[in-house]
Amino acid sequence: MIDTNATRKYGSYPLYDRTQRAIHVVIAGAGPSGIALAIELKKIANVTFQIYEKNQDVGGTWFENRYPGAACDVASHAYQYTFECKKDWTRHFAPAEEIGDYFISVARKYGLYEHIRFDSQITGAVWNEDEAIWSIEVLQKTPVEPTQVQADVFVNAGGILNDWKWPDIMGLSKFAGKLLHTASWDHSFDWADKNIAVIGSGATSIQVVPQMQPKARKLEVFVRSPTYIIPRVGFGVESSTFNAPYLQDEVSRFQNDPKYYKVFRKKVEQQMNENFMGSVKNSQAQRDGRKWAEGLMRDSLQSKELQDKLIPDWELGCRRLTPGQPYLHAVQQPNVHVERTPITRVTPEGIETTDGVLHNFDAIVCATGFSASFSARFDIVGSGNQNLRQLWTKGAPEAYLGLAISGFPNYFVMLGPNCPIANGSLVPCIEYGAKYIAQVLKKMQTDQIRKLDVKKKMQDAFNDYTQNVHQDLVWSGSCHSWYKDSQSGRVTAVWPGSSIHYMEMIDTPRWEDFDIDYVNENPFAFMGNGVSKREALGKDLTFYLDSMPED
Repeated sequence: MIDTNATRKYGSYPLYDRTQRAIHVVIAGAGPSGIALAIELKKIANVTFQIYEKNQDVGGTWFENRYPGAACDVASHAYQYTFECKKDWTRHFAPAEEIGDYFISVARKYGLYEHIRFDSQITGAVWNEDEAIWSIEVLQKTPVEPTQVQADVFVNAGGILNDWKWPDIMGLSKFAGKLLHTASWDHSFDWADKNIAVIGSGATSIQVVPQMQPKARKLEVFVRSPTYIIPRVGFGVESSTFNAPYLQDEVSRFQNDPKYYKVFRKKVEQQMNENFMGSVKNSQAQRDGRKWAEGLMRDSLQSKELQDKLIPDWELGCRRLTPGQPYLHAVQQPNVHVERTPITRVTPEGIETTDGVLHNFDAIVCATGFSASFSARFDIVGSGNQNLRQLWTKGAPEAYLGLAISGFPNYFVMLGPNCPIANGSLVPCIEYGAKYIAQVLKKMQTDQIRKLDVKKKMQDAFNDYTQNVHQDLVWSGSCHSWYKDSQSGRVTAVWPGSSIHYMEMIDTPRWEDFDIDYVNENPFAFMGNGVSKREALGKDLTFYLDSMPED
């Protein structure tokens, strides 16, 4: 056996060890993306990591969003990791509490809690070029003073829909009644027998309106831009009631018949991924899908006035397609009014619209979503002292494959600009992103890489390609959507293809797209003294014959 403590006698280099470089990773956020990445990192020898989470528990948006009716608008069985199946979902579209519990259970099972510091918000990150280290400022509740931590690699897994904001409406803060945002719900609020305004027409509004309608005296829904609302649940649910609980017999079969469950889940996700073909403008699939969606909405809305107000006149999928039979029922009740006249301002008494009418309310509910700028809540300062927030304020956010940004070495983002947020099944794409970053870390270890930085030329080429492809896809359509940059109209949120296309594209990193610096002056010094670790440890030296046929 080779003496590992005396390997220098074989030359001036140490033993060739593919994991010899220790790497420390800091992750911002313990939501679905942060959890997936942490599980991948636990598989890599000599890699340590620390997650900083601003909330009191894991789950990200599923920890925070607990407004009445909060639920996933994706089939529950498709909104989970491929390696950790929950088979006892109670409904086709699970409530937020159940989804949150799922991610808690995964974090516990994989031993992630010891790697997470809660009530800890990252407030800044600066790249140190000389040391090839990220210096990261963390503000914790205890101690209150910010602390500095360092990382070889910094990953932002904070998510897209995480930074909620009040709508930019003049006078909003002057409203004398109760003002709520769905992403920061006050559970002590009782809306019974009150006049309520709901601002917004996205998935959140579609979920909260049916919950408030039965008890409110009057409910007025302000819709700036309509969206396609599908009254049906989707594959695999045989029920006359929208999103009714699964029958216990069905849940038991999911749990006790693995083959049946696998077929069921594959059919659910097959349908989701097939839907991408309808995202091509002017395609037959788009025409058929739009006719189908419009027909379903007309059948559900008896009033032509509501049909005109709520059925879009743009491409199906330009804005997120949302299931919502209870919403279509609620807006037809006598105590509900859908208002399409734009809002001018908010007064202490209520909302004034552009026609001069003042609508009086006891409470205003802002179902207006999140900041979708992709910029973190904090400053990220990369090479040349460039600030990412300032960079993306000047122009539309741009990244490389939704995973990295040129000029910010050893920095990665989960679900960054032009990620597959609306292209099919999402959670497998998150897993592929985590595996991509894991491959980068292994490469940094094996080749003793000091830093990787995406070439600006390659990032620009990718974004040119992205915008060219999007001209033929529905997300560049005529709707108003957070998928597009409000200034330039560029599609900044959505991948230029299907989810399957994304997973295949990032399956193997394109190392030629990176500028790479090495720890050693000679880039091949990582090859060591010519002796492999396998030899040094006296392991089988005929491993390459293991797959040799025996007959």
